[in-house]
Amino acid sequence: YTNDGNFRAMKALVAAQYNGVKIDIPKFEMMVDNVTPEFLAKSPMGKVPCLETAEGSIFGSNAIARYVARIRGDTELCGRSFFDSASVDSWVDFCAYELELGCVTWVYPVFGFMPFSEAAQKVAEAQVSKALATLEAHLVDKTFLVGEAVTLADIVVVATLLYPMKLVLDKAFLKPYPCTTRWFTTCVNQAEFKAVMGTVAPCNKRLFAEGDKAAA
Repeated sequence: YTNDGNFRAMKALVAAQYNGVKIDIPKFEMMVDNVTPEFLAKSPMGKVPCLETAEGSIFGSNAIARYVARIRGDTELCGRSFFDSASVDSWVDFCAYELELGCVTWVYPVFGFMPFSEAAQKVAEAQVSKALATLEAHLVDKTFLVGEAVTLADIVVVATLLYPMKLVLDKAFLKPYPCTTRWFTTCVNQAEFKAVMGTVAPCNKRLFAEGDKAAA
């Protein structure tokens, strides 16, 4: 298993903290180790994270997170009932299809992982705003996304929002989403989240990508 510092690897690592599962993280160099025949045999597209188990390898961050979450039933990371389990899956899918692309498109240029595009930035901000509005409406009368305790739904969505919340989603942007902000803060202050993510400070000053005229 590799944790390259991105949110995708954190999903399973936080779930592992809740389930008392030890995941070894070997030294790993992107664009070197992930293009070897040995690694491609485990993850056909060369993507990380990849989890090696006694039964074989699992690729895809959500698949890995689900596997780790399901190792123990008593922690109820996948919910307390079949309905809860489906609800958890709904939020995991929501995150993958409605939230993740906007977050990545916004934050990766800030890191220098991809070039800045003004058009793409506008689309990303709209996508993130729409997703946060959905979360806000759901969390008005709830502490967590599913049930009365942390589930994999919370873990996956929080991990996806981690860098945006730290780097670009300042108080002005988050003003319409107080319930979402409260929920995110509640989650990241749990010991299991802190063990993987450390102390998460809110974004007091938005960071901008190189070439973003809004920084002026």
